[in-house]
Amino acid sequence: MKQWILTKNSADYESFARELDIDKVAVKCMMNRGVDTLEKMQNFLSDNIEDSFRYDGLPEISEAVSIIRSAKDKNIKCRVIGDYDADGVCSTTILVKGLRLFGLETDYAIPNRITDGYGINEGIVNKAKDDGIALIVTCDNGISAKEAIDKAKSYGMSVVVTDHHTVTKEVFPDSADACVNPRMESNKYPFSDICGAACAFKLLCALFEGDDRFDTIKYELLEFAAIATVTDVMPLSGENRKLVKWVLKRLAKPENKGLYNLSKETKVAEKNGNITCSDIGFQIGPCINATGRIDVADRAVDLFLNEDEKVIEEITKELITLNEERKELTDKCVKFGDECVEKMLSEKEGLDDVLVLYLPECHVSICGLVAGRIKDKYYRPTLVFTDSEIGLTGSGRSIEEYDIIEEVRKCSNLLIKFGGHKAACGASLTKDNLEELRQRLNDNSRMTEEDMIQKLRIDADMPFGYVSERVVEDLSSLEPFGTGNPTPVFALKNLRILYGRKIGEEKNHLILSVIDSSKELRSLKLWRRAEEFDEAFKNEFGEEALEQLYERDGLKGNPVYMTVSYYPGINVYRDRRNIEFTIKDYKF
Repeated sequence: MKQWILTKNSADYESFARELDIDKVAVKCMMNRGVDTLEKMQNFLSDNIEDSFRYDGLPEISEAVSIIRSAKDKNIKCRVIGDYDADGVCSTTILVKGLRLFGLETDYAIPNRITDGYGINEGIVNKAKDDGIALIVTCDNGISAKEAIDKAKSYGMSVVVTDHHTVTKEVFPDSADACVNPRMESNKYPFSDICGAACAFKLLCALFEGDDRFDTIKYELLEFAAIATVTDVMPLSGENRKLVKWVLKRLAKPENKGLYNLSKETKVAEKNGNITCSDIGFQIGPCINATGRIDVADRAVDLFLNEDEKVIEEITKELITLNEERKELTDKCVKFGDECVEKMLSEKEGLDDVLVLYLPECHVSICGLVAGRIKDKYYRPTLVFTDSEIGLTGSGRSIEEYDIIEEVRKCSNLLIKFGGHKAACGASLTKDNLEELRQRLNDNSRMTEEDMIQKLRIDADMPFGYVSERVVEDLSSLEPFGTGNPTPVFALKNLRILYGRKIGEEKNHLILSVIDSSKELRSLKLWRRAEEFDEAFKNEFGEEALEQLYERDGLKGNPVYMTVSYYPGINVYRDRRNIEFTIKDYKF
């Protein structure tokens, strides 16, 4: 059960609303997110992306530029080493296209998730040496690859690291010629929450300073930095917010041919004018990620570097098919994970603070996805491990109140390797150490019962009757919604339930017809939670009432009331526009 918290702020909403020509409810939502002055609000509503081209203050960026320019002058070969997730794919695409335009002979390598693991390693370095590579540029990895980069330097290679992950002194590659990472202590760039692709893009901005050639591809490459910002779950504040807002208007027809075809085939392009972060997070991003999860991520990079339309169509179909396979595999493994947790519940009085699961049926590539789904259901930090060539390998996903990488670091003597950030981590260990890791993480936990209750912050009590198209449009001006800028949520109580109707192929969506306090009939949508709703309704009102809910006469003779938290939107169908209300959570 979620804990609802009504956010309360006192301000002259009316005067801000008049100044900004926006509804006062939108003003209150901005206030609730800490945007509490007129200047901040004007900046928040702006879609100026000039900050995305800034790079001054990033550590060692001048040194990185000098090394790349020297490599071009010497006519040496460069290899970009990326990563297998969407941020790594987008970063690789950015650097390869940019460095080739600059005149540097450049190819790329993406680690294989199964055989190589995360980031650059000694095997990749040895292969680069054999191929006559003299300059390595990493993207979205490298900041914790001390041994691999020491090996590259011992071969006489130059190494430039671009990364955005947390810096740890023990594994910091101090032999690298330059490390461009806003997480370093020497950083003076004013916004450190950029993704790996944005960091790579800023390196190109510095490299091409004053060079008009960059104008031919800079917006195409910036689209990839924006996509990676969403897929890597970066905070949608500061320059990130403006960048993502900008790209949502372009995704119906992006400049890159491969990206355009992917947008078209995933049906995102059809939503021209109504594209949201969810379309990146649940359509485009997973297709980019899928090739690195089930196959090798090179194919996604190939898609974005290719100009041949037939090849582009072929690869796009591959990615979509792989993503469907990934979905099926994830659903099966989430079910296995649920069974493990339910078994834990039956054997103990309650759940562990930190769930550590061993799922031998799980493919190593989807451990993070499964951990995320289990975490969402039980609201506990969750680590999922499976068998690998070095013992067990897995991923963790965390809740707001728990810094998972800090707690995993305290157990580093049990681990073969680990890395990550506050919300997510990856780790490998021997099977013998798994139970001790679970025990130690739970012994060290300082979380309270309150911490392990999911919070739902309500922006305002708002009657359905107040919601007009203008209100919805003004709320949409606060987009993009995501990490750091959640979708506005409103609450309304004393809704009398009349009927229920299930929709969708699997009948897992629910439409509820209710009457509000103004005696108006409203339709509310509850997505993907019909089964959960039925169970809660039955527990509250009984089997007979549940059956009546779906009968022709519904609950007319049986008054049943609920309180909902919701967000409004506009549904367009055959040129007809209707305001729709989507349930976020409910209480009886």
